[in-house]
Amino acid sequence: MNAVHYARAFSTLEHQFVIAILVPSGMRTEYQRIVYQSECVKSSNVRFSPIFLLAPDESLRNLCNPFVLIHDLAAITRTIGAFKPHAIIAKYVIHAYPLIVLKTVLKFALFVIVSGGDLYHHRSVIWRTIRRIIYSRSRAIFTVAERLKSEIRRESGYDAVVFPTGSDPDFFRPIPGRELRNKYGYTTEDFVILTVSQLLERKRLDDVIRACKILKDDGCGGVRAIIVGDGPELTKLKRLSAELGLAENVVFTGLVDRTTKLELFNVADVYAIPSYQEGLPFSLMEAMSCACICIGANVGDISVAIQDGINGFLISPCQPQMLAERIEHIMNLPREESLSIRRQARQTIVERFDFAKSTRAMIETVSKSLEIEH
Repeated sequence: MNAVHYARAFSTLEHQFVIAILVPSGMRTEYQRIVYQSECVKSSNVRFSPIFLLAPDESLRNLCNPFVLIHDLAAITRTIGAFKPHAIIAKYVIHAYPLIVLKTVLKFALFVIVSGGDLYHHRSVIWRTIRRIIYSRSRAIFTVAERLKSEIRRESGYDAVVFPTGSDPDFFRPIPGRELRNKYGYTTEDFVILTVSQLLERKRLDDVIRACKILKDDGCGGVRAIIVGDGPELTKLKRLSAELGLAENVVFTGLVDRTTKLELFNVADVYAIPSYQEGLPFSLMEAMSCACICIGANVGDISVAIQDGINGFLISPCQPQMLAERIEHIMNLPREESLSIRRQARQTIVERFDFAKSTRAMIETVSKSLEIEH
């Protein structure tokens, strides 16, 4: 999905872009579902060219299988050779190590984008060494958050340039009226909590369900939750909903297209992101852009976007009781205070987190680097 976000932003620029997604074996179906069913951008200057791998995942143990290694390196080489790019921007840095070998031979400039997952899910000495090597061979290092910039400097001594994630405020916008509630089967008496996420353990979506149970037990019978996304925690989350007697209160939609996300952000009274590990999530930016009141765990760079009590609310991670209390607080807010928080949320995105502007600045940095070279 990150590739789709970048593709839409690239479509507003003048350069030609190829989105070459590394697709591990066994994930072709998921690739098709996400890219081709997510209202994927169609633009004359952006095209998708997936690189289908034999490797099942990004583990270094794949390098120990010569057949897999040769096949996948050849697939990457063919794609780069076919398009002959002036520059490659690698997202994520942990996937960039084949490019270190190929950049000299195929004559392209390498730039890398570092995400939270690059650092927090790959902490071993081997991965830290690989990252340092990649940084040393890259023209520039980009990252999406100030916190990650500090982590990169602390780990490796290299400086990164921050180009934050964000939203398209022209698309993700408030939609007035009650028609959307009727469309999705909710009444004005329902209080709707939304989350849009991969269904992973670190996202703590079970806290949303547990918070609904707490609120229901406290007499808030109109609380409803919509959980958008797919992932390995789906069965567990559905089972938890049933065990807590919330099967009718919690809806699992699976993956949805961009227009449906826009509508659900406008249906929701609250957007919740209770993860114990995050960067600066696109979904949070989109929800704020739609003037939805957001509750975010105070982790990663979420506090860079959310000012507690001003344009949203912060909570401690892994605290469903605190989440429930904050939701109940929002339910009881005076109308003018609620409207003020919503206006401030959208204004934050418009002024500071317009993703098209951020991406344009990143590409201008790449272009200037290439101009200096020539």
